[in-house]
Amino acid sequence: MTDTTKDPAGAVIAEQAAEALAAKAHHCWARMAALSIAAGGFIAFGAIAYLIVQAGGGAVSGPTQLLSGAAFSVGLILVMVTGTEPFTGNTMMVLPAATGGVTAARVAGAWSLVWVGNLVGSVAVAGLFVAAGGLEGLDGTIGDAAAATMESKLDKSVLATLTSGILANMLVCLAVWMAMFARTLSGKVAVIVGPVAIFVAAGFEHSVANMSLLPIGWAADPNSAVPWGAGLRNLAFSTVGNVIGGASISLILAYGHGKLIREE
Repeated sequence: MTDTTKDPAGAVIAEQAAEALAAKAHHCWARMAALSIAAGGFIAFGAIAYLIVQAGGGAVSGPTQLLSGAAFSVGLILVMVTGTEPFTGNTMMVLPAATGGVTAARVAGAWSLVWVGNLVGSVAVAGLFVAAGGLEGLDGTIGDAAAATMESKLDKSVLATLTSGILANMLVCLAVWMAMFARTLSGKVAVIVGPVAIFVAAGFEHSVANMSLLPIGWAADPNSAVPWGAGLRNLAFSTVGNVIGGASISLILAYGHGKLIREE
């Protein structure tokens, strides 16, 4: 008999993942749009928490980076507990597409809608944060941290952006995969913080996080021209990297547990 008081792991998660991800892909478009906007805003709250720690942490160091990552994980915790729609987690919809639970066209439509919804929510919260005077917090060091974060992201090469996008979403999707079926709130939080802290501390590229971090960074340096080209390049290649990372994790875990079988 299965112990329903324990959080699932291993093959138990793999058994349920394809069906759960297919169900997400089949949400009605209007509700999916609303939940994706909310998810973008929640990830933006995590980005704000990250900037606060960066601003107050003094010189860049390993502990500061890890603490910043733990702060950012609040965004994904909000997403997972409220059941909203992040593009990065939804990249794992390739799994039900591979098993026949959803069509590729439906997955593409869901990805497109959620990506745009995440962008809307992210920019909205970023704009509210700037309008509320958030950049002046901690004697203006939050603005300095935002500008430095933006600069570091836009200075990366295409290859670095793509590969760090892969690594970022491998870690994010590991967190989502483990948290999806956790039966307790403490279980969800416990499995999210570690992977997210690692990807943020390492400076990997998360497309949805960048949807708020880049606009906040631009607002922190209003006298400079907005680097639209570099920003769009970052979002484009971090998105592609995120798709590769999320798809790889879901397919590898499902295959390893013998669950990657197309339904007849």
